[in-house]
Amino acid sequence: MHGHISSEMAALSWAGIGIVFAVLAVIAGAVALLKKLDDRWQQAEARTAAAATDRTQDIDDTTLVLIAAAAAVAVGGRFRVRRIRRLLSPRTKRTPWSAQGRLILMGSHQPRRKRELR
Repeated sequence: MHGHISSEMAALSWAGIGIVFAVLAVIAGAVALLKKLDDRWQQAEARTAAAATDRTQDIDDTTLVLIAAAAAVAVGGRFRVRRIRRLLSPRTKRTPWSAQGRLILMGSHQPRRKRELR
């Protein structure tokens, strides 16, 4: 009887080891899949960044200077304009609903003004 219990325990031990290795294999597969997805995401991000630097300037220099000057007055200091983009196409129909939503969104991004020295 003593031999019978040890063979059952040995079988149970081997089953436990098999389950542990199976779970570890599933975890290793999930990590490998996530790494592959992350590598693809990094490559896509690098392609997007490279494409962004290759674009030509659509705005003439006078308009760019005027936008930068208006932003400097609103913010009250020096800064660098990194990107200017059109929010709506000239062909896009503007509705009161979209105009109100845009005003609320832009109003929530008020720049902090420097305190005036007295």
